[in-house]
Amino acid sequence: MKKTNNRGNRHTAVTVMVCAMACCATLLSGCAGGGHTAPSTGTATSASSSATAKDGTVFTGYYAQQIKRTYDDAHQSLTKKILKDSKITDEEFNELSEHFSDCAKQQGVDVTFDSQGGMQTTYPAGMSQSDGDAVVAQCDEDNDFTSMSILHDSMKSNPKNEDPAVPLLQCLKKNGLAEQSMTVDDYKAIVSDENKDKDVFGKYFDESAPGYDAAKAKLYEACQTNS
Repeated sequence: MKKTNNRGNRHTAVTVMVCAMACCATLLSGCAGGGHTAPSTGTATSASSSATAKDGTVFTGYYAQQIKRTYDDAHQSLTKKILKDSKITDEEFNELSEHFSDCAKQQGVDVTFDSQGGMQTTYPAGMSQSDGDAVVAQCDEDNDFTSMSILHDSMKSNPKNEDPAVPLLQCLKKNGLAEQSMTVDDYKAIVSDENKDKDVFGKYFDESAPGYDAAKAKLYEACQTNS
């Protein structure tokens, strides 16, 4: 989810919050840094599962556990209604977004969304930024907007809820950038250690490293970007 705020003729919020899709959309991976994807720190799995909410509702599928947590923590009845079938359609998310923006509008704050997921908030003249921010934050919480936004994006971008390191390592192996015997756990152990990372993969992202290969560096970057 990405929030941006633009200035208009009225007093407009200037807070900017950008959530990188590769990190937030999965709800469970760390942000990449220094030339490689950070190892997952959550519970992503490629195996479908089931989970039961506090009220007995059963969820199934790759995101069952995450859906259960969001459902149990929901403030908005619409959230529970949407999650009942273990899915979040675009239409359902748009309906939730309208509830969120309607909540803010009732208190004088205009919230609009663009086609890229950007959010603009415009505060009326006389309303301080801190008061406007408080309105948006409260409506967000009351309508479970952030949690549902992240979950919705995750289910679209990573439908099987896979550990992001899995397709990345497959790409590295396919392009001859990692040993075929390397496991996901091996890869995570390597990139979690700066020295090991430079020893094994440095020649693909550090131009000063011995044996730096510019051609393979492009392939390495492509794997990082597209996996």
